[in-house]
Amino acid sequence: MLATLRIRRLAVLDEATIEFGPGLNVISGETGAGKTLVMNALALITGARASAEMVRPDSHEAVVEALFDLEGVRLAPELAQSLELEDTRELLIRRVIAEGGRSRATVNGALATMQTLARLGANLIQIFGQHEQHELLRSESHLAILDRYAELADELEHYRGLYERALKLKAQLEKIRQAAQERSKRLELLRFQLSELSAANLTPDEDQEIAQKREFLANATRLNAAASDVEHLLYSGESAVVDALGRAQARLKEVAALDPALREPLALLESAEASVSEAARWLRTYAERAEADPAQLEMLETRLEQLNRIKRKYGGSIESALETLAQVEREIAELDDSEHMEASLASEYEAVLAKTAQAAKELSQRRQAAATDLKAKVESELKTLGIRNPVFVPRLSRLPAHATSLSCDGLGLGPEGSDDVEFNIAFNLGQPPMPLAKVASGGELSRVMLAIKCLEARRRSVATLIFDEVDAGIGGAVAEVVGLKLKSLARFHQILCVTHLAQIAAFADKHFVVEKRERRGTTISTVSELKGAERVEELARMIGGRQRSERIVRAAQELLERARA
Repeated sequence: MLATLRIRRLAVLDEATIEFGPGLNVISGETGAGKTLVMNALALITGARASAEMVRPDSHEAVVEALFDLEGVRLAPELAQSLELEDTRELLIRRVIAEGGRSRATVNGALATMQTLARLGANLIQIFGQHEQHELLRSESHLAILDRYAELADELEHYRGLYERALKLKAQLEKIRQAAQERSKRLELLRFQLSELSAANLTPDEDQEIAQKREFLANATRLNAAASDVEHLLYSGESAVVDALGRAQARLKEVAALDPALREPLALLESAEASVSEAARWLRTYAERAEADPAQLEMLETRLEQLNRIKRKYGGSIESALETLAQVEREIAELDDSEHMEASLASEYEAVLAKTAQAAKELSQRRQAAATDLKAKVESELKTLGIRNPVFVPRLSRLPAHATSLSCDGLGLGPEGSDDVEFNIAFNLGQPPMPLAKVASGGELSRVMLAIKCLEARRRSVATLIFDEVDAGIGGAVAEVVGLKLKSLARFHQILCVTHLAQIAAFADKHFVVEKRERRGTTISTVSELKGAERVEELARMIGGRQRSERIVRAAQELLERARA
């Protein structure tokens, strides 16, 4: 339970130490006195966001400390282990808010994150704020209430995991299918390009080689004539060069014996004759090869035209066309893979969707059973809260398939399953149950909320329950009944209750008052515990406001006496 709450320099709360006890602890005070600051302090202890406005203007920091007695408190095992609290009997949470809103927290002296405070808070206290009643007016909140009562946290987490996976697969599948027509057109183009480029049977530099062959064949006649003419001049014609060289050699040989110096030019003439003969043989062979071949020339022209067309279409060169061919083959393979991926993805989606639908059906079964139990218990609680013949009906209906992101065999699947829940209620005998938001007055709504929260509290092991002005719209005998209900609940839990009603405050085991005062030109709020006559005075103020009379004081005394009876 919460043993001590110490607050320093939190807005107008200068300094306060509140020693709570077991049972029912009531906090009262005039509107604007600072009761909300006590609730803010408790929220900070459980990891709520801090802001710069929380620090008193004349201070550098605000501090909130909460000391918990862990006797009988069951912390989540993994949480207790991570914080080394298995054998600890006391727990001190400290939160410091500095100027600018920055804050730090410690747990038993060790630094802690806000997430750690939130997890600890969920194990230690449960706060029911004023907004809870407004939430009851929204049918969207009824499903969450039923799920908490049914203790479906693990099942919901499992379902949500499947639901998110199914949504993701569906989005991927739709994206692939939307691109299917475009993919088909792209494949058609790519396969045409593949066929065209493959049929061309391209090789690097082929165009240059063909151009050279084409040039040769186009000028074959001229080349043949030139080679033949020169061959005649050199060897086979009249007055051929080789004959002249032969004669020249013969003449020099006649006189070379007379002068050895002539041997050198003779050797040169012999070499020249051999070169001329070799050149003539080469030209003779070339002339034989350089013959016009119109059929081959036409074939080369056709091939060159084909290559030029390919080059114009695919980047301007044989190399770029070959690169395009490789790219086309890769892209076709990828698009073919995407077709296989679509089939695989569709199969996976159907499997996950079926599991999601099955999980939703299991949630529905658990909810149906919990709704029957909740109906009986809420009606029982409402009777103890002064409603004689309540009829409470948690109405479950199926989500229509057309209204949800997912559906399976006509079953609509939403983020929380396939169910919609709305609380219907009748407060008077013979009245048909109608939606809660349409028929509940403020007081009736407060009692429905209190009944539901009492049931939730019994199902959880949280030691401390905090009710922040849950008495809106009630008064008189009904307020006394609510006070009696809180007192009854305080036998099993420590209760902290912020209230404006004397009929509730009279049942307190401990009563604290928040007061606002002006001191030395500034406004401060204080929190003090009331004893004896002080309690009577505060109850009288709660009954009559600023008017004080003997009759009001007697009424306050009577409230206390009835509460103690």
